[in-house]
Amino acid sequence: MKLQKVLFSFEGRIGRGTYWLAILALMVAVLVLTFAPFLLDSEAAAVLLLALASQFIWLLSLWPILAVGAKRLHDRNKNGWWLLVFWLFPFALVCGGFSIIFFDDPRTGRSGDFSTGSILIFASLLPALWGIVELGILPGTKGPNLYGADPAQQPA
Repeated sequence: MKLQKVLFSFEGRIGRGTYWLAILALMVAVLVLTFAPFLLDSEAAAVLLLALASQFIWLLSLWPILAVGAKRLHDRNKNGWWLLVFWLFPFALVCGGFSIIFFDDPRTGRSGDFSTGSILIFASLLPALWGIVELGILPGTKGPNLYGADPAQQPA
C-alpha cells in the first residue's frame, strides 16, 4: 500500500507492523514540530509564532492518525467509529475528572472533590488500554472481510 493511502485514506486495511510504523513516524514528527520552536535562540515573538504554527501542524496530523487507526480497525473487522471509544471517551473522562478536582461546585459551594475526580481519571485508562490492545496487539482477521483483502496476504 502506498504511503499516501496509508496516511490519508480511510479505506482498506493495514496490519500491525504498518500501524506501528505509521503511528511512530507521526508521533516523532509531531513532537519535533511541537518542541523545535523552543530550541531556537531568538526573539520571544518569533518563538511564539513558530509554536502556534507547530500547533496548527499538530491539528493537521489528526487526519493521518485517524486514517491509520480506522484502517487498523478495518483489519480487525470493526468500524472506524470505534476510535471514538478509544480516544474521545477517555479524553472526556479525564476532562471530567480534572474539572471535578479543580473547580468548585456552585450549587453546594464545596471545593473540588479529589477522590471522585481521580476515579474518573483512572477509569479513562481502561478504554485507552483497550484501544492499544485492539489496535496494536491483536491480529487482524484472516482472509478478506467487509473492508478488503487481508494485508498479510498481499504483496509488499
